[in-house]
Amino acid sequence: MAITIDATVGGASANSYLTLSDANGLVEGMVLSTDAAKWSTGTDDNRNRSLVTATQRIDRERFLGARATDTQALQWPRTGVRKPDTYINTYSVGFPFRITTDYYTSEEIPDQITRATIVLAVYLHNNVDGLELSGLEDFKNLQVGSVNLTPNFYGAVGADRMPPMVERYFTGLRISGPGNVSIKRS
Repeated sequence: MAITIDATVGGASANSYLTLSDANGLVEGMVLSTDAAKWSTGTDDNRNRSLVTATQRIDRERFLGARATDTQALQWPRTGVRKPDTYINTYSVGFPFRITTDYYTSEEIPDQITRATIVLAVYLHNNVDGLELSGLEDFKNLQVGSVNLTPNFYGAVGADRMPPMVERYFTGLRISGPGNVSIKRS
């Protein structure tokens, strides 16, 4: 069955942050990587599936603020989220210096979210198993008795990871990022 995109901002049945037409326009402006070049060779249905899957993955992030309405299907739009470029951290003083107090509106999806969606969709379109990894790819060796973990720092991508460029788009919008690990004493 073919996937139909609903990119209605704040919609109760929205399933993507971008329409296929908007996504195609953004891909045209990207650096022509292998993944971006293959975007136009796929069917509309495959590209729609990539957009929906990318949106679903992005919506699992913990973003600042709160959903604009209780009925919206996606995480964005949100209220109470300050636009990242409207303040500067002045660490010498110890508090942020506000240039303006500019917040995203309850009908606004940040450009960073739409760009993250298309970058992840392009990646998924060319790497169909990109989100189906086990999480053990981060280790060269894993031993249970006397716990012996040998990390794999060379190109491994574990479960639920995204391309680094996608992670960068969330700066200033997300509560926590990769590398934040909770450690509990047993």
